[in-house]
Amino acid sequence: MRRVLFSRFANYLDEIARLGSIRKAADKLNVSASAIDKQLIHAEEALGVALFERLPRGMRLTSAGEILLHGVRSWQKDFARIRFEIEELRGLRRGEVKIAVSQETVFDFLPGALASFMKDHPRIANHIAVVESDRIRQMVLDGQADFGLTFSPPPQPGVTATRSASFHVRAVVPAENDLRPKKTISLSEFFQRPTIIPDASVHLRDIVDIAAAKSRTRLQPILTTNNLELMRLMVREGCGFGLTAISDKSSTDTKDGLTYLPLGDKSIPPLTLSLIVAPERKFSLTSILARRYFEVYFDDLEQNGGK
Repeated sequence: MRRVLFSRFANYLDEIARLGSIRKAADKLNVSASAIDKQLIHAEEALGVALFERLPRGMRLTSAGEILLHGVRSWQKDFARIRFEIEELRGLRRGEVKIAVSQETVFDFLPGALASFMKDHPRIANHIAVVESDRIRQMVLDGQADFGLTFSPPPQPGVTATRSASFHVRAVVPAENDLRPKKTISLSEFFQRPTIIPDASVHLRDIVDIAAAKSRTRLQPILTTNNLELMRLMVREGCGFGLTAISDKSSTDTKDGLTYLPLGDKSIPPLTLSLIVAPERKFSLTSILARRYFEVYFDDLEQNGGK
């Protein structure tokens, strides 16, 4: 059966069905009628059914022949798509990848995971949508994204997490501050400072609320925002302290005028970042390739941790 489908017989079958004649198909394909007839007989013997009714005025597909022809045409369509995608990967055409991510990934995870892919495949266009975590699953299901990076907790119906990694909550403080001798900050001390925190649209806000409840603190932030980069910038300006989530691979050393201090309260749970896909969807080879780069990056995080 495999040899029937993956041979020139696929073309023979299509032309016989379309023209209703072995002779006409032979003329169209520029092969002998006897060669086509032998291939047809061999296929019918292999399948154990007749594919055509031999009529006085031509050939007509049987029910089995119609099923086989439908399968052949579907295979030819898929094969054409696969060839196109392989050519994309060979750089003969431009492919594209669409990724939906939550804001927490943009600070250091996303650039690190995306950079090696972009450098190795400069002709592939990358489209990154930074959205609320709750939207990512639906974008993946709807085909608006090939895969997503989300902190939304499992289970999520219709999607599968192919990789996951832990992110730890850190206090974002100005590099020049009175806590410089310290390597951690307690929750109570954090909430005694002016706070700049995410609003309810950012998943990290759930962790902030948990932290406030554990320290029995009433939240009174001086600024809430759905933009974590704005939060960091305002912390750097000395307006208050913020919270963010970073992976084990990230350094807590001072950078960009900011320091990222672990919270002294070990009861604050880490966030789990997951790479999610919709397994029922068909994926282009380009998206599969991009996803593999991200999965390798996840694996490196798990193996190396904070090393």
